[in-house]
Amino acid sequence: MLWLALKTLFHEKGRLIITLIGIIFSTVLSLTQVSMYFGLMGNATGIIRHIDGDIWITSKNVQNFDFTNPFPEERINRVKALPEVLRADKLILTWGFLKLANGGQEQVQIIGFNPDTGAGAPWNMLNNRSASEVKGGRYMIIDKTSEQRTGTLQEGTLWELNKKMFKLVGLSEGIRSFTTAPIVFMSFNQAQNFFAGTVRQNETSYIVAKLKDREKIKEVVEALRATMKDNDVLTKEDFIFKTVMYWTVQTGMGMGFFLTAILGLIVGGAIVGQTVYANTMEHLREFGTLKALGAKNSDIYQVIFGQVSINAVIGYAAGSMIIILARGGIERAGVSLYLSAGLFLALFFIILLTCFLSAYFSVRKVRTLDPVMVFRT
Repeated sequence: MLWLALKTLFHEKGRLIITLIGIIFSTVLSLTQVSMYFGLMGNATGIIRHIDGDIWITSKNVQNFDFTNPFPEERINRVKALPEVLRADKLILTWGFLKLANGGQEQVQIIGFNPDTGAGAPWNMLNNRSASEVKGGRYMIIDKTSEQRTGTLQEGTLWELNKKMFKLVGLSEGIRSFTTAPIVFMSFNQAQNFFAGTVRQNETSYIVAKLKDREKIKEVVEALRATMKDNDVLTKEDFIFKTVMYWTVQTGMGMGFFLTAILGLIVGGAIVGQTVYANTMEHLREFGTLKALGAKNSDIYQVIFGQVSINAVIGYAAGSMIIILARGGIERAGVSLYLSAGLFLALFFIILLTCFLSAYFSVRKVRTLDPVMVFRT
């Protein structure tokens, strides 16, 4: 029956084009929204995911990575005292203002990390530079994607950060924050010494612990929670989940992306359903003839679902190609997109399922079709 599906589908070219436009619109809107959501969540959890640590000690009741309160850094000794801990590092997260060449200023997120262990360092450096070059002075690394907000970034140039001069010793690539503020990396000591207004001496924002044996993580977490009542002790996975839930549920931002994606699916499904139903009604007498000749309902269903499948495949392929071609421009505008083979495959099946559901009224019409109607005038 596939040949019949193809023949009837391409016979009405105008209707076919309208259907494909609906599926392409649905694909582009859904893919954009879902990939933007995953891109933003990737930015929000990027530093947590890339630090080689199993346990995070944070301030009490922290909601996400970007907003935390400092606490005494001497608490790292309690972490290091546990025999299961291989190493522990302090990490500072604070905010500052970077003076721009045009006289303006840009708010930046500052990450102070240990350059000796690299815990918290930028993980994607350009020009074969090392993140450890921030050690020993007022040196900093800024992500290349920040240029849209900071202007041209060149290694070796001097920048004023919170009224202190810093030398740009390296550029990272593709590291963004959820807040979209440019990320500045520097050594822990520099972040602690020069930004006393937000992080005082002898304070840290996080402690990240690496275990000798990850299978003992539950025991270590319980032991730390018993001795560090004024802090939250989270596994890496728990901190990622907490951060994602904060931006998705508590702020409602993530739900907005999903509602828009669902709206795209509904609009696409409605267009497909309307055109397939119109096509079925137009060929109702031919379908009745087939039933009079002995064709089963399932045979005619194959024609309808064949049309739906062909529409879905062509429309989805065209919509995906549009997203792939536009990806570079969208990301240069500062919007992160997470596009993977798994995402393309999952969304294809969702759109295919939506198209199948939209054929419900056509299938119901065929199921109740009486072959005798062929002989009526």
